[in-house]
Amino acid sequence: MLVTQQPVLRRFWYPVIPVSALEAGPQAFTLLKTPLVLWLNELGQPCAVLDRCCHRSAQLSKGVVCNGHIRCPYHGWEFDGSG
Repeated sequence: MLVTQQPVLRRFWYPVIPVSALEAGPQAFTLLKTPLVLWLNELGQPCAVLDRCCHRSAQLSKGVVCNGHIRCPYHGWEFDGSG
């Protein structure tokens, strides 16, 4: 069994990308075989959610950040850091 398949590892925080790289816009990242999108909210704090819109499964990482929310490129739905 691979170490990355242990469910307990999902309960921890991991450094994945420099905050300065998020200033350019949303960034896609895969951690523990889970696609994520990372961006900065209106306060400049990093946010992360699954890189998938719940409506049509579009990649949120291809969207834009508006007022600290990630906007889906497909229909324009916006999500905050809580999803």
